[in-house]
Amino acid sequence: MSATGTRVKDSGKSLHERTIECRENGYLLSGKKIGTGAFSKVYLGYATPNKISKNYKLANDLRSKNHNMVAIKIISINEAPLEYSKKFLHREIYALNATYRHPGVVQLYDMFRSLKRFYLILELALSGDLLEHINAVSHSKGSPGLSEEEARRLFKQIVNAVMHCHNNHIVHRDLKCENILLDEQGFVKLTDFGFANHYTDRSALMNTFCGSVAYTAPEILLSRKYNGEQADLWSLGVILYAMVTGKLPYHEKHPRKLVQLIRKELPFHHPVSSGILPAMNRGHSHKASQSRSADLGSGPQCLCNLIISRFRKHD
Repeated sequence: MSATGTRVKDSGKSLHERTIECRENGYLLSGKKIGTGAFSKVYLGYATPNKISKNYKLANDLRSKNHNMVAIKIISINEAPLEYSKKFLHREIYALNATYRHPGVVQLYDMFRSLKRFYLILELALSGDLLEHINAVSHSKGSPGLSEEEARRLFKQIVNAVMHCHNNHIVHRDLKCENILLDEQGFVKLTDFGFANHYTDRSALMNTFCGSVAYTAPEILLSRKYNGEQADLWSLGVILYAMVTGKLPYHEKHPRKLVQLIRKELPFHHPVSSGILPAMNRGHSHKASQSRSADLGSGPQCLCNLIISRFRKHD
Protein backbone atom coordinates (compact mmCIF):
# COMPACT_ATOMS: atom_id res chain seq x y z
CA MET A 1 0.00 0.00 0.00
CA SER A 2 1.22 3.51 -0.75
CA ALA A 3 2.22 5.93 1.99
CA THR A 4 -0.87 8.01 1.22
CA GLY A 5 -3.06 4.96 1.51
CA THR A 6 -1.48 4.12 4.87
CA ARG A 7 -2.19 7.59 6.19
CA VAL A 8 -5.82 7.39 5.07
CA LYS A 9 -6.21 4.01 6.76
CA ASP A 10 -4.57 5.26 9.97
CA SER A 11 -6.75 8.38 9.94
CA GLY A 12 -9.89 6.29 9.56
CA LYS A 13 -8.82 3.96 12.35
CA SER A 14 -8.01 6.94 14.59
CA LEU A 15 -11.41 8.53 13.95
CA HIS A 16 -13.11 5.22 14.77
CA GLU A 17 -11.15 4.97 18.02
CA ARG A 18 -12.03 8.54 19.00
CA THR A 19 -15.69 7.95 18.26
CA ILE A 20 -15.76 4.83 20.45
CA GLU A 21 -13.85 6.53 23.30
CA CYS A 22 -16.28 9.46 23.27
CA ARG A 23 -19.32 7.19 23.18
CA GLU A 24 -18.01 5.18 26.12
CA ASN A 25 -17.82 8.42 28.12
CA GLY A 26 -21.26 9.72 27.19
CA TYR A 27 -20.59 11.84 24.11
CA LEU A 28 -21.32 11.50 20.41
CA LEU A 29 -18.43 12.73 18.25
CA SER A 30 -19.33 14.23 14.88
CA GLY A 31 -16.98 14.41 11.94
CA LYS A 32 -17.16 18.22 11.87
CA LYS A 33 -13.84 19.76 12.82
CA ILE A 34 -14.30 23.26 14.27
CA GLY A 35 -10.74 24.05 15.39
CA THR A 36 -7.14 22.95 15.16
CA GLY A 37 -4.23 23.58 17.53
CA ALA A 38 -0.58 22.63 17.50
CA PHE A 39 -1.25 19.30 19.21
CA SER A 40 -5.04 19.14 19.25
CA LYS A 41 -8.18 19.08 17.16
CA VAL A 42 -11.60 20.34 18.20
CA TYR A 43 -14.78 18.67 16.96
CA LEU A 44 -18.47 19.32 17.28
CA GLY A 45 -20.01 16.79 19.64
CA TYR A 46 -23.19 15.99 21.52
CA ALA A 47 -23.74 15.09 25.15
CA THR A 48 -26.10 12.16 25.60
CA PRO A 49 -29.18 12.61 27.83
CA ASN A 50 -27.77 10.10 30.29
CA LYS A 51 -24.51 12.05 30.53
CA ILE A 52 -26.30 15.35 31.00
CA SER A 53 -28.35 13.90 33.84
CA LYS A 54 -25.17 12.86 35.67
CA ASN A 55 -23.03 15.97 35.07
CA TYR A 56 -24.06 19.13 36.94
CA LYS A 57 -22.05 21.50 34.74
CA LEU A 58 -23.59 20.10 31.55
CA ALA A 59 -27.11 20.04 32.95
CA ASN A 60 -26.89 23.56 34.35
CA ASP A 61 -25.45 25.18 31.22
CA LEU A 62 -27.11 23.24 28.40
CA ARG A 63 -30.55 23.66 29.94
CA SER A 64 -30.33 27.39 29.31
CA LYS A 65 -28.97 26.87 25.78
CA ASN A 66 -31.76 24.47 24.72
CA HIS A 67 -29.36 22.14 22.90
CA ASN A 68 -26.92 19.35 23.74
CA MET A 69 -23.99 20.43 21.57
CA VAL A 70 -20.46 20.66 22.96
CA ALA A 71 -16.94 21.21 21.66
CA ILE A 72 -14.68 18.18 22.09
CA LYS A 73 -10.99 19.03 22.21
CA ILE A 74 -8.80 15.99 21.55
CA ILE A 75 -5.09 16.07 22.37
CA SER A 76 -2.86 13.34 21.00
CA ILE A 77 -0.48 12.14 23.72
CA ASN A 78 1.95 10.76 21.14
CA GLU A 79 2.07 13.93 19.03
CA ALA A 80 2.32 16.43 21.88
CA PRO A 81 5.74 17.07 23.50
CA LEU A 82 6.17 15.62 26.96
CA GLU A 83 6.41 19.14 28.42
CA TYR A 84 2.97 19.95 27.04
CA SER A 85 1.34 16.82 28.47
CA LYS A 86 3.08 17.16 31.83
CA LYS A 87 2.88 20.92 32.31
CA PHE A 88 0.83 23.03 29.91
CA LEU A 89 -2.19 20.72 29.63
CA HIS A 90 -2.53 20.55 33.40
CA ARG A 91 -2.25 24.35 33.58
CA GLU A 92 -4.99 24.67 30.97
CA ILE A 93 -7.31 22.42 32.96
CA TYR A 94 -6.50 24.24 36.19
CA ALA A 95 -7.16 27.63 34.57
CA LEU A 96 -10.50 26.52 33.13
CA ASN A 97 -11.61 25.17 36.50
CA ALA A 98 -10.42 28.32 38.30
CA THR A 99 -12.41 30.59 35.95
CA TYR A 100 -15.58 28.47 35.90
CA ARG A 101 -19.01 30.15 35.83
CA HIS A 102 -18.05 33.40 34.13
CA PRO A 103 -20.17 34.24 31.06
CA GLY A 104 -17.16 35.54 29.14
CA VAL A 105 -14.99 32.43 29.58
CA VAL A 106 -15.52 29.12 27.80
CA GLN A 107 -16.67 26.50 30.30
CA LEU A 108 -14.96 23.17 30.88
CA TYR A 109 -17.72 20.61 31.41
CA ASP A 110 -15.81 17.37 31.60
CA MET A 111 -12.55 15.59 30.79
CA PHE A 112 -11.30 12.06 30.35
CA ARG A 113 -8.41 10.22 28.76
CA SER A 114 -7.45 7.03 27.00
CA LEU A 115 -4.03 5.52 26.44
CA LYS A 116 -3.49 7.70 23.38
CA ARG A 117 -5.55 10.85 23.96
CA PHE A 118 -6.81 13.49 26.36
CA TYR A 119 -10.37 14.76 25.89
CA LEU A 120 -11.68 18.12 27.10
CA ILE A 121 -15.43 18.68 26.81
CA LEU A 122 -15.95 22.41 26.39
CA GLU A 123 -18.74 24.92 25.91
CA LEU A 124 -19.56 25.43 22.24
CA ALA A 125 -19.57 28.95 20.77
CA LEU A 126 -21.47 28.80 17.50
CA SER A 127 -20.55 32.09 15.80
CA GLY A 128 -16.83 31.69 15.15
CA ASP A 129 -14.00 33.83 16.46
CA LEU A 130 -13.44 37.57 16.71
CA LEU A 131 -11.05 37.72 13.75
CA GLU A 132 -13.64 36.09 11.50
CA HIS A 133 -16.24 38.54 12.77
CA ILE A 134 -14.02 41.58 12.14
CA ASN A 135 -13.30 40.38 8.60
CA ALA A 136 -16.97 39.65 7.88
CA VAL A 137 -18.14 43.04 9.15
CA SER A 138 -15.35 44.85 7.28
CA HIS A 139 -16.35 43.11 4.06
CA SER A 140 -20.04 43.79 4.61
CA LYS A 141 -19.71 47.52 5.23
CA GLY A 142 -16.93 48.05 2.71
CA SER A 143 -14.47 49.58 5.18
CA PRO A 144 -12.08 47.99 7.69
CA GLY A 145 -12.91 47.46 11.33
CA LEU A 146 -15.97 47.31 13.55
CA SER A 147 -17.99 50.35 14.44
CA GLU A 148 -16.66 51.99 17.60
CA GLU A 149 -19.99 51.26 19.29
CA GLU A 150 -19.67 47.53 18.63
CA ALA A 151 -15.96 47.56 19.48
CA ARG A 152 -16.80 49.21 22.79
CA ARG A 153 -19.44 46.58 23.60
CA LEU A 154 -17.22 43.62 22.77
CA PHE A 155 -14.09 45.07 24.33
CA LYS A 156 -15.84 45.61 27.65
CA GLN A 157 -16.85 41.94 27.65
CA ILE A 158 -13.30 40.84 26.82
CA VAL A 159 -11.82 43.02 29.56
CA ASN A 160 -14.34 41.70 32.08
CA ALA A 161 -13.37 38.13 31.19
CA VAL A 162 -9.65 38.87 31.52
CA MET A 163 -10.22 40.72 34.82
CA HIS A 164 -12.08 37.64 36.08
CA CYS A 165 -9.06 35.51 35.19
CA HIS A 166 -6.67 37.91 36.95
CA ASN A 167 -8.90 38.09 40.00
CA ASN A 168 -8.61 34.31 40.19
CA HIS A 169 -4.80 34.51 39.78
CA ILE A 170 -4.78 33.24 36.19
CA VAL A 171 -2.90 34.92 33.36
CA HIS A 172 -3.88 33.86 29.84
CA ARG A 173 -0.64 34.73 27.97
CA ASP A 174 -2.10 34.05 24.50
CA LEU A 175 -4.77 36.68 24.08
CA LYS A 176 -5.55 37.28 20.41
CA CYS A 177 -8.59 37.69 18.18
CA GLU A 178 -8.57 33.99 17.26
CA ASN A 179 -8.86 33.02 20.94
CA ILE A 180 -11.99 35.09 21.50
CA LEU A 181 -15.11 33.26 20.35
CA LEU A 182 -18.63 34.57 19.87
CA ASP A 183 -21.74 32.66 20.86
CA GLU A 184 -25.04 32.62 18.98
CA GLN A 185 -26.13 35.81 20.76
CA GLY A 186 -22.93 37.67 19.92
CA PHE A 187 -21.36 37.52 23.39
CA VAL A 188 -17.64 36.85 23.75
CA LYS A 189 -16.13 33.64 25.11
CA LEU A 190 -12.44 33.67 26.01
CA THR A 191 -10.86 30.35 25.07
CA ASP A 192 -7.61 28.40 24.57
CA PHE A 193 -5.86 28.50 27.95
CA GLY A 194 -2.98 26.33 26.71
CA PHE A 195 -0.38 28.91 27.81
CA ALA A 196 -2.22 30.05 30.93
CA ASN A 197 -0.47 30.07 34.26
CA HIS A 198 -1.46 30.36 37.90
CA TYR A 199 0.30 32.82 40.20
CA THR A 200 -0.01 33.94 43.79
CA ASP A 201 2.26 36.99 43.81
CA ARG A 202 1.13 39.74 41.43
CA SER A 203 4.62 41.22 41.38
CA ALA A 204 6.31 37.93 40.44
CA LEU A 205 7.93 37.78 37.02
CA MET A 206 7.60 35.00 34.44
CA ASN A 207 10.04 33.93 31.74
CA THR A 208 8.26 31.59 29.30
CA PHE A 209 7.89 33.03 25.78
CA CYS A 210 4.18 32.60 25.02
CA GLY A 211 1.66 33.77 22.49
CA SER A 212 1.67 35.14 18.95
CA VAL A 213 4.37 37.68 18.08
CA ALA A 214 1.94 40.34 16.84
CA TYR A 215 0.16 40.41 20.22
CA THR A 216 3.21 39.95 22.43
CA ALA A 217 4.48 42.59 24.87
CA PRO A 218 7.91 44.08 24.04
CA GLU A 219 9.67 42.78 27.14
CA ILE A 220 8.75 39.22 26.09
CA LEU A 221 9.97 39.90 22.55
CA LEU A 222 13.30 40.90 24.09
CA SER A 223 13.43 37.64 26.11
CA ARG A 224 13.15 39.49 29.41
CA LYS A 225 11.21 38.40 32.47
CA TYR A 226 7.76 39.89 32.53
CA ASN A 227 4.66 40.49 34.60
CA GLY A 228 1.89 38.22 33.32
CA GLU A 229 -0.98 40.65 33.95
CA GLN A 230 0.81 43.48 32.14
CA ALA A 231 1.52 41.14 29.22
CA ASP A 232 -2.20 40.32 28.98
CA LEU A 233 -3.04 44.03 29.04
CA TRP A 234 -0.65 44.68 26.16
CA SER A 235 -2.39 41.99 24.12
CA LEU A 236 -5.75 43.59 24.92
CA GLY A 237 -4.48 46.83 23.42
CA VAL A 238 -3.55 45.05 20.18
CA ILE A 239 -6.99 43.38 20.08
CA LEU A 240 -8.70 46.75 20.51
CA TYR A 241 -6.64 48.25 17.68
CA ALA A 242 -7.59 45.31 15.44
CA MET A 243 -11.28 45.75 16.23
CA VAL A 244 -11.30 49.47 15.48
CA THR A 245 -9.04 49.47 12.40
CA GLY A 246 -9.62 46.00 10.95
CA LYS A 247 -5.93 45.11 10.97
CA LEU A 248 -3.03 44.49 13.30
CA PRO A 249 -0.85 47.49 14.16
CA TYR A 250 2.35 45.88 12.87
CA HIS A 251 3.20 43.04 10.50
CA GLU A 252 6.85 42.55 11.43
CA LYS A 253 7.62 38.97 12.51
CA HIS A 254 11.17 39.48 13.77
CA PRO A 255 10.88 40.20 17.54
CA ARG A 256 13.57 42.85 17.87
CA LYS A 257 12.52 44.68 14.71
CA LEU A 258 8.97 44.65 16.02
CA VAL A 259 10.13 46.28 19.26
CA GLN A 260 11.63 49.13 17.22
CA LEU A 261 8.26 49.67 15.51
CA ILE A 262 6.43 49.55 18.84
CA ARG A 263 8.49 52.53 20.06
CA LYS A 264 6.96 54.68 17.30
CA GLU A 265 3.49 56.19 17.19
CA LEU A 266 0.74 53.77 16.18
CA PRO A 267 -0.23 53.96 12.50
CA PHE A 268 -3.84 54.83 11.63
CA HIS A 269 -5.03 54.61 8.04
CA HIS A 270 -8.59 55.83 8.55
CA PRO A 271 -10.24 58.21 11.05
CA VAL A 272 -11.06 57.10 14.59
CA SER A 273 -12.75 59.10 17.34
CA SER A 274 -10.95 61.77 19.31
CA GLY A 275 -11.24 59.62 22.42
CA ILE A 276 -9.68 56.44 21.08
CA LEU A 277 -6.76 57.93 19.13
CA PRO A 278 -4.98 59.68 22.03
CA ALA A 279 -5.49 56.68 24.26
CA MET A 280 -3.97 54.30 21.74
CA ASN A 281 -1.03 56.53 20.99
CA ARG A 282 -0.37 57.16 24.68
CA GLY A 283 -0.78 53.50 25.42
CA HIS A 284 1.80 52.29 22.93
CA SER A 285 4.16 55.25 22.77
CA HIS A 286 7.69 55.08 24.12
CA LYS A 287 7.14 58.29 26.12
CA ALA A 288 4.36 56.68 28.12
CA SER A 289 6.43 53.64 28.93
CA GLN A 290 9.03 54.83 31.35
CA SER A 291 7.49 53.12 34.40
CA ARG A 292 7.68 49.69 32.80
CA SER A 293 11.45 49.62 32.43
CA ALA A 294 14.18 51.90 31.21
CA ASP A 295 13.33 51.36 27.52
CA LEU A 296 9.88 49.73 27.40
CA GLY A 297 7.13 50.63 29.83
CA SER A 298 3.49 50.46 30.84
CA GLY A 299 2.00 51.01 27.41
CA PRO A 300 -0.81 48.46 27.55
CA GLN A 301 -1.78 49.48 31.08
CA CYS A 302 -2.12 53.09 29.98
CA LEU A 303 -4.03 52.07 26.86
CA CYS A 304 -6.50 49.81 28.60
CA ASN A 305 -7.05 52.08 31.59
CA LEU A 306 -7.84 55.03 29.34
CA ILE A 307 -10.09 53.07 26.98
CA ILE A 308 -11.96 51.28 29.75
CA SER A 309 -12.49 54.58 31.56
CA ARG A 310 -13.92 56.15 28.38
CA PHE A 311 -16.13 53.15 27.66
CA ARG A 312 -17.62 53.27 31.17
CA LYS A 313 -18.67 56.86 30.59
CA HIS A 314 -20.91 55.64 27.76
CA ASP A 315 -22.83 53.16 29.95
